[in-house]
Amino acid sequence: MRTSWSCAALVLVTGVALAGAGSPAVTGSGAETEKTAPQVNLRETPIVKAVRKTRDSIVSIKTIKNGSKVVGTGIIIDERGYVVTNCHVVEGASTVKVYHADGTELACEHKPYRIPEYDLAILLVKSSRKLQALPLGPGGDLMLGETVIAIGNPFDYGNTVSTGIVSGVNREIEMPSGATLKNCIQTDASINPGNSGGPLLNINGDLIGINVGIHTKAQGISFALNADTVQRVLSEHLSAREMARIAHGLDCREKFDTLGVPRQRVVVQTVADQTPAAAAKILKGDAIVKVADKQVTNRFDLERSLWTAKAGDKVPVTVLRDGKELTVEMTLGRGTTAVAAAPAAPTPRQTDTKAANYNK
Repeated sequence: MRTSWSCAALVLVTGVALAGAGSPAVTGSGAETEKTAPQVNLRETPIVKAVRKTRDSIVSIKTIKNGSKVVGTGIIIDERGYVVTNCHVVEGASTVKVYHADGTELACEHKPYRIPEYDLAILLVKSSRKLQALPLGPGGDLMLGETVIAIGNPFDYGNTVSTGIVSGVNREIEMPSGATLKNCIQTDASINPGNSGGPLLNINGDLIGINVGIHTKAQGISFALNADTVQRVLSEHLSAREMARIAHGLDCREKFDTLGVPRQRVVVQTVADQTPAAAAKILKGDAIVKVADKQVTNRFDLERSLWTAKAGDKVPVTVLRDGKELTVEMTLGRGTTAVAAAPAAPTPRQTDTKAANYNK
């Protein structure tokens, strides 16, 4: 089903009063209780836990467009400072500022890298402390009716939480630019101007989608990019080949296990001949568990685990094969894409044809 929609950040009104991050929550009345058996806080629901778990990975993005202030939301996807948001949040902005959940400004290191055909953009921010990344969760096993949580900065009311359900899956929505976003999640969680680019979570705190827009003629019909789409796009645009000029030879896909831990594994589909993966005897059907010192639960994890590597490095790769874990050593090869050598804090190359044409 294809639907017309409105970008949340693009309909944000000007002159919004800044609301800040809100006041600290009151945790109790001060009354003494008997020191008996440990008390269970029945108010601490799975939703409360999910919000607390993910809060430090969600940022607010404030831009200036044609002299007007516009607010959006972003998600830290790598602890080195990579933030993903909607392209329409930063498109046409003369100024982009990013703020941590605690209100601290995070300096932007470079202009947004735009992927307009998916309404995604990537920012690189700098912080004096280690940032907390929110891993991309599985979006391919969603259940109609399951509870979801949206977090963002609607009308600059920072760290606003709303809840709803998965109302539909595999929706198609047409963007104002004319592009069509496929495999979107429909939800009735309250999404407003300023929520764009923020996370859609399940009650486990898994990132299942990125909020992108609302239906202009309805109430309770909002849409999010499916996390499966997001991780696929990021793994292509921020691949080890693009970021570090290295090749591994693996083609992987995610496999879901509704009751398993983790619920999602990265399974090898093919191993290219005469590549580092082939030399390391990684096989089709192996589940990639860990690369170097990073756990791997999706294709994007695999790619970002190699951003700072270089050709010739010997990298340990832990795989699950026939129910048993084993570790092999993969000697990385040089990638064939001609890109600049990756610096200590790598940045994606800016030569994507579609993105370059869009940004003219």
